[in-house]
Amino acid sequence: MRASSYSSPSSPFLACSGFSMIEVLIAMLVIGTGALAMVMLQLHALRSSNESGLHAKATLLAQELAELRAGYALHDGGNGGNDPTLFAIQAGKAPVVADDCTLAPCSAQGFAAAAVTDWGNRFLRDFPSARAVACHDGSSSAHTRWRCDHDASAAVVLKLGWRRIGTTRPDSGPVMSLVLGQ
Repeated sequence: MRASSYSSPSSPFLACSGFSMIEVLIAMLVIGTGALAMVMLQLHALRSSNESGLHAKATLLAQELAELRAGYALHDGGNGGNDPTLFAIQAGKAPVVADDCTLAPCSAQGFAAAAVTDWGNRFLRDFPSARAVACHDGSSSAHTRWRCDHDASAAVVLKLGWRRIGTTRPDSGPVMSLVLGQ
């Protein structure tokens, strides 16, 4: 005689019959939420890394401009000419073309103008919606606004700004502001 395949309700096989559909859906929801959080964290890390890279590059460009300004001040000889290291550039506006000092000798002012033009072109190329101002500014809010007071006795301030990653328009004030000297 054959044994019956029917198990009684107290059988261990019926008590452990698998996962219900609700349990599977809840598990998928928990795993999906965790995966989405990891993707968002990775996106934030990439944005932060890119923004840090822009800040580092801007700092190097500011240092280069400070050295150019210090060298120009030493070689200017106090001739009272226009200082080419004081400028304003903005994305979307045509850059000023300076003399090419590689083909013919230049004065200190011509060399500084060519170097500042090259500096400005690199800044505009490397930064989204870039804007830079180098001016005399002695006001207490010099580092938070674009406007300058042009007081010749005040320090020269370099103000740099660009559109930050994840935003649609540039910041209203400079992202970075550094004193270049007198």
